Amino acid sequence: MDENGSEKKISLVILSLCLIGIVAIGISYAWWRFTAIQDKTNVGISKCFKLELSNESDAINLTNTYPITDEEGRKLNPYTFTLTNTCALSAEYKLNMEMLEGTTLNSKYVAVMINNGNINLLSSYDTATTVIDGSTESRILDTGILGPNGSKNYSVSLWMDKSVTLEDDVQNKVFKSKIVVNAEATDKEPLKDKIGELAQSDTVNLATDDADNNVRYIGKDPSNYVYFNCNDYNNPTADTCELWRIIGVFNNVTKSDGSKENLIKIIRNDSLGKFSWDYKKTGVGTSTSDYGSNDWTDSQLMMMLNPIDYLKSGYTNANDIISYNNQEIYSKMGSYYNGTKGCAPASTASGSTFTCNETDFTQTGLKNDTTRNAIESVVWNLGGTDAPNTLTASMFYTIERGTTLYTGRPTTWTGKIGLMYPSDYGYATSGGTTKDRAACLAKKLYDWYSDDFSDCKDNDYLSDSWQWTMTLALVDVDLVHYVHPDGNVYDNNAYRTDAVRPALFLKSSIFVDKGAGTSTDPYQLKL
Repeated sequence: MDENGSEKKISLVILSLCLIGIVAIGISYAWWRFTAIQDKTNVGISKCFKLELSNESDAINLTNTYPITDEEGRKLNPYTFTLTNTCALSAEYKLNMEMLEGTTLNSKYVAVMINNGNINLLSSYDTATTVIDGSTESRILDTGILGPNGSKNYSVSLWMDKSVTLEDDVQNKVFKSKIVVNAEATDKEPLKDKIGELAQSDTVNLATDDADNNVRYIGKDPSNYVYFNCNDYNNPTADTCELWRIIGVFNNVTKSDGSKENLIKIIRNDSLGKFSWDYKKTGVGTSTSDYGSNDWTDSQLMMMLNPIDYLKSGYTNANDIISYNNQEIYSKMGSYYNGTKGCAPASTASGSTFTCNETDFTQTGLKNDTTRNAIESVVWNLGGTDAPNTLTASMFYTIERGTTLYTGRPTTWTGKIGLMYPSDYGYATSGGTTKDRAACLAKKLYDWYSDDFSDCKDNDYLSDSWQWTMTLALVDVDLVHYVHPDGNVYDNNAYRTDAVRPALFLKSSIFVDKGAGTSTDPYQLKL
């Protein structure tokens, strides 16, 4: 290797990270403030916060380090910890990295990755006031709000950025840092708690009458608007965000790690356009019909909406082509999730290649990692029915959570982006003057098209054009339930094109910052 080349290993004496908790409590609970600073102890506890380390080691020590690529940096073992609010008050916090006395390596040479997200130079983060004597610099890595007993997991990876060369002044430099958490009480509250409180008094816009007492918004136009998928969550406007609707707060949702939590489910106010649910022909993937397959787990629509992490076991991705048993199924999985150009679900016959009909999500897809990281990965139910024209909203709710399926089909799917269920549509009605909510819920959803029950769909904010749902029909292997613009729920061939409105569950750590939930003053979220 050339001694003067940019690839020469550059010695970095130490790159370290250690953690603890120290607190300063103000005179009044309304104005308490605390600062937790990393130290050698494995668990640092204050009266209102706990900073718990996952690593047994008290520090990360990188000796004889040299510039590496971002790809290599992503493979490093991160430093992990959990921040928990143990008080009965909500707390707004800043997670800072403070460079300690003796640090001689400039922060512009240090690459940082937080929670497997984007990679940035440490110097690109906003500055903060130092709190440790002798510290030379402080950078704000993240901000957030934790409700009472709320917690958030963090992983932080540091390495010398790949752009560093011998001309840069980095040889034999020292980098030492500590994590500093600065927090104070706030009157902001988790969105799910706010809605739960509203449900105790507002029976016009909210109901809790399904089998699991989930809190649901109801009516023609309830105040359930929220800004989501924003370019800038610090300045959310109609120009920088999309309007979504809050379906409700769902109890004991199973997350991908197996734990259960009450989570908010939201749905995009406008559809992405009309797409097939699936158009794999006989012998392609799970399809045994030339009209597509109603198995969501390998449907082309699932692949369009979700990242590659949720590709079905046994399926492969090579050069952006999704295949199973050497048969091409789809291309460019996750284009909506990644906000890129991708492929619409399209006809794929056995023995043929997949032909991409390009669809562009650079404007309508998810805009950034802040949005993507706000979405919880959860277990979605895939139960179906062979008698869709006989079911009320509550009956649909039961079968969606059932195990009645075609042989070999999974009863659940774990992922991030789904669709609404027929029961979501049914339970969203408030009824009207002719037929009240009770009458609507007692009526089969298939019969909501009749003039006698027009009150049901006319006072349902989820009623719109032809819309796909998540639920299959067992009448045939290619049938999926959809909501008809006339108000009824029935089934359609998976290959047909209906409106797609993405639905998802928000992480419980998300708070309301401002807003009244109306279309002109939507809820603004603190992510």
